[in-house]
Amino acid sequence: MRDMRAIFVVLIALVLSILIFKYSDNSLGTGELLASPVDIATRS
Repeated sequence: MRDMRAIFVVLIALVLSILIFKYSDNSLGTGELLASPVDIATRS
């Protein structure tokens, strides 16, 4: 029972961190760090 709760908490933390990372990427304009070469080539 305790293991299930731990796994559940880890999953939620993982999803939240991914969402926060995506939103901070968009708002701070640092998306170019993770942009594909095609995106960078089409922008410049």
